[in-house]
Amino acid sequence: MDRRTGPPPTPTADAHRGASTELTHLARQKAVLAGDLATAHAAVERVSENFQRSRCQAAEASEQIEAEWGATLETARREAERHLPNTDEERARLARKLKRFGDVNLLALSQEQEIQERHEFVAAQRADAEAAADELNRIILLIDNEIETRFSETFRRVQGAFGEMVPRMMEGASGVLDLSEEGVEVGLRLGRRGWKPLRVLSGGERALLALSFLFSIFLSRPGGGEAGAFCVLDEAEAALDDINLARFLAVVDSHRATGQYLLVTHQKRTMAAADVLYGVIQDAAGATTVVSKRMQGE
Repeated sequence: MDRRTGPPPTPTADAHRGASTELTHLARQKAVLAGDLATAHAAVERVSENFQRSRCQAAEASEQIEAEWGATLETARREAERHLPNTDEERARLARKLKRFGDVNLLALSQEQEIQERHEFVAAQRADAEAAADELNRIILLIDNEIETRFSETFRRVQGAFGEMVPRMMEGASGVLDLSEEGVEVGLRLGRRGWKPLRVLSGGERALLALSFLFSIFLSRPGGGEAGAFCVLDEAEAALDDINLARFLAVVDSHRATGQYLLVTHQKRTMAAADVLYGVIQDAAGATTVVSKRMQGE
């Protein structure tokens, strides 16, 4: 049997085949590693995108917490850590409380500025009004003090003049003026009859007492009797008898030079003591006419 064989393999050929196999194996590993690297790059991109998205969401959440609650994210996190893990009951309670608030006014934020401006305007107006009220109270206090001072001074003068005028009007009488919670109290003492209240006085005595008070006011004015009083008396002496009428006319006559007195009267003695008489008469045609007659020196 004839067997033919080739030349034996050389070491160089074996090394070449081994290197080729190794290169093929390395190429395959490179391809696998390239695929793993691409997968890793894709995963990194997804993680980066998720991270950026999380950062944006965190920033939006922080802005929302700041806008709605006026707190930072860190403050909200610390506040959340204070609560117990099981907060279902608290959430339910807050949900019920929020529901009771009713509808939310979405225009509240836009209306807040307008209300704030209105509040500032009204506050300024109120401050002005309070300042004006304080000034008015100060002025009222000054006026009250001035009125009290002037009234006290005037009352003291009238009180002294009244004590002097009553004996001139009423023989043997004396009078006093006092202040009480009810006003000005008038006291009259008629000789031995003692002090008498006004309700028990006769009409003539009351008239003389009133005339004494009136002349006391005239005489107590600044300047006294020289100030030139002008007085109109309507039937003031109608209830006086002849003696008291004479005393009244004597008082009027003593102040004639420093004042003017217009007396409406039907008393003849009063008319006789006047300087000028004025009357109303009816002429032949039936028309009324005012006439005057000067009596002084006649």
